[in-house]
Parts: sequence; structure tokens; C-alpha cells
Amino acid sequence: MLAEVEQRKKLYRLVSGLPVEDIEKVASYAAFLRYIQDREDAEDLRIIEERADESTVPWEAVKRELSL
Repeated sequence: MLAEVEQRKKLYRLVSGLPVEDIEKVASYAAFLRYIQDREDAEDLRIIEERADESTVPWEAVKRELSL
């Protein structure tokens, strides 16, 4: 959590030093990245729901199969 706060502060300092036109570009790109992430998350949830009725493989069996 502390690392995330520090990253946000660092990003704020970086962005606040940019000219207004560059901030607009950064904001637009950030919105695009967020859109892509949301689509990926929605796809992940769809797959999880689709496979909810499938049986699972015990972790011990996976380790044995991979010789771990």
C-alpha cells in the first residue's frame, strides 16, 4: 500500500510539471489504457463464469505433473 502511495505521488509530481497540452495527451492515453484494462477484465470475468462448472485440478496433482 505504501509503495502504491509513493508511486502516485511520483506520478503526480511528474504530470504536474508538464505543459497543459501534454497533460491532455497523457490523460487521453491514460483513459485509453484504462479502457483496454477494463475490456481485459471483462473478458477474464466472462471466461471465469463460463468455466465455473468445470472441475478443478488439485494443486498437488499439478505439482506432481510438473515434477515440482
